[in-house]
Amino acid sequence: MPLPKHLPSLGGMRAIAALVVFCSHIASQPFFRNAKIYSTAQVPLDVLGPLAVSFFFMLSGFVLTWAGMPDPSKPAFWRRRWVRVYSLHLPVLLLTLAIVLWLKEPNMGGSVWDGFLSNLLLVQSWCPDYHQYGSMNPVAWSLSCEMLFYAAFPFLFAFFSKMRAERLWSWVLGISVVAAAVPALALLLPSAPTLPWDPNMPELQYWFIYMLRAVRLLEFALGGVLMAQIVRRGRWIGPTPGVCALLFAGAFALSFALPSYLARDAPTVPLIALLLGSLAAGDIRGTRSWLGTRTMVLLGELTFAFYVIHYLVIQYGHRFLGGELSYYRQWDTPAAIGLTVLALGLSVGLAALLHFFVEKPVVRALGRSGKASRASKAPQPEPPAPLLS
Repeated sequence: MPLPKHLPSLGGMRAIAALVVFCSHIASQPFFRNAKIYSTAQVPLDVLGPLAVSFFFMLSGFVLTWAGMPDPSKPAFWRRRWVRVYSLHLPVLLLTLAIVLWLKEPNMGGSVWDGFLSNLLLVQSWCPDYHQYGSMNPVAWSLSCEMLFYAAFPFLFAFFSKMRAERLWSWVLGISVVAAAVPALALLLPSAPTLPWDPNMPELQYWFIYMLRAVRLLEFALGGVLMAQIVRRGRWIGPTPGVCALLFAGAFALSFALPSYLARDAPTVPLIALLLGSLAAGDIRGTRSWLGTRTMVLLGELTFAFYVIHYLVIQYGHRFLGGELSYYRQWDTPAAIGLTVLALGLSVGLAALLHFFVEKPVVRALGRSGKASRASKAPQPEPPAPLLS
């Protein structure tokens, strides 16, 4: 049976994960005057938000592997990925700079220019200084990780494509063990200073586990490239999506019993990889899911644009409504809920504008290889969007 070109359930799932990221960032800005509501929401979202980012890193590798290598050369592939990332990263970064200069407010306690160059070049996640990776549009650190993923993808794809199919699951187990050991390696780093927003989290350990893109490459390879190869080559033997969801819920509950630096990924990353494979296997079998409905797939298509704009809406929307530099203005519960819904709606609306009127036109105009453009005017298929692919 031929494999489907599109996997709609994955498109719908990325919309759910994007909503989780949005909610986690809402929880980081204490809109709610009711401290009980704020603390109750923040505790689980502090764990779920990072896990949603892990999901996106894996999804990026999965979608790229599923599409194969349609480009005639590695430089052509890298060029198309670069265009796709910068089609939105550059205009949103310039918008952020304009807002920062207008308000004359520093980034993360530094100068108004802190982190601009590293953000522009998307190298900020290599730097352990939060003035760099947390500056300008803070969520762009993940795009910095994606740039390494794209550089490595042709080599990972070739390596695992040539591997005997019966060995793929062994590699899944091996990479899962290595990924789980990363927090233990982080303990070798100094425990001081700590993060300004979390006095219990050593700054260097946080950067090593969560920001460093060489470490994040493990997730891209595990849940992305490897899991897609397993499904493509008919080696899927994992559980159904429902069972995967139950296992994930159990691991998520377990994470609260672990130190915070372990709770980020260790018990849950392999289960996220299994969930990806299970959803894809279901699409191949023709299993119908609400995740694959037209509305969910459309929302999934907007997720890259939503991702790069939503934090600015939350952060500076709060500021423009009267919050001080620390953005800590609070509202009664009905008003806070209304502002949250407003921020979500505005983020989706701006994402649609960016996707249809900026991202897609730029990719169509600049995303072709030069050879293909000279040979034919017929449009090439667009590469999957970064991060929220």
